Amino acid sequence: MTRDPSSFGSRRSRIWHEASSIVHPGEPVTAMSMTEFIVRARAAPVVADQFLAAVGNGDGVENLADVLRNALFIAQSHRRDVRLTLVLERSQDYSRIVIIDGDKLGSLENLHEQALLDVIADALRAGETLPKNGEIVDQRGILVRAASFEQFIKEKVLAEDPSALFLLDKKGLDVREADLTEDLSIVLTDHTPMPKKSLKALVKQGLRPISVGPRMLHAAQCIAILLNEVDRQRF
Repeated sequence: MTRDPSSFGSRRSRIWHEASSIVHPGEPVTAMSMTEFIVRARAAPVVADQFLAAVGNGDGVENLADVLRNALFIAQSHRRDVRLTLVLERSQDYSRIVIIDGDKLGSLENLHEQALLDVIADALRAGETLPKNGEIVDQRGILVRAASFEQFIKEKVLAEDPSALFLLDKKGLDVREADLTEDLSIVLTDHTPMPKKSLKALVKQGLRPISVGPRMLHAAQCIAILLNEVDRQRF
């Protein structure tokens, strides 16, 4: 008998959501340190229908599904100690910042690529008419804000310990040599490289370059490697 993969994904994602409130063996019972990934997606449209229409057209939108999956989901649960911030920049007005917090995320019906892209699109749809610096929380608990990448980073630098802000860079400090035990934020891009001027500006603001190795990897792969190192240091 062949199972309907859609129904399997639905059951599994509901289980993951329910399991997120359980303390598992080896999980610290004290306050969790938070890891935030700030992913700049320069070619991703901020209008929901355009975002979905861009899948498979060379803009790399589909990669964001893998980013979401690798950042927040693990076997039979999801990461409550991870926040994924997507900055989508192809816009006629303002960029949209989509913040998916593992500690606030509601259950998802499915976890296949289209379902995850729909999650992002639904959030974009909720924030489609936002004024500059306006924000809204959608029905899944995802926050959407109309603001630029530069402004968001500037606020992070002012609000957080500079030693907790990292920039993914092949020439940076090896992740195995970095202290990842406390709250931290890591800035990276999707498939579109960060402009050199932006890299210099981020380093000037105090972000510390960090590397996962000598080879160029997909953003989702980098996130998986970084989280593996975080897990090894914190658990």
